[in-house]
Amino acid sequence: MENKYDMPIGLSFQLGLNEKALSVYAKMDDEEKKQVVEAARNVTSKVEMQQLVSELEHNFV
Repeated sequence: MENKYDMPIGLSFQLGLNEKALSVYAKMDDEEKKQVVEAARNVTSKVEMQQLVSELEHNFV
C-alpha cells in the first residue's frame, strides 16, 4: 500500500511557506494530491518547486 504522506521534503517546505497554496492543497481530493506529489518528484531545483507551489495557489483557487 502506498503511503499517501510520502511527500517530497521540498514540497512540504514550500507548502509550509505558502499558506494559500497549503489551503488549496488541503482541499484537494486524493487523486489531485497524488498528481501534485508526482509533479514534485520530477522537480530538480528549488525554483521549480517554488513555481509548482505558486501554480497551486493561482490555478486552483
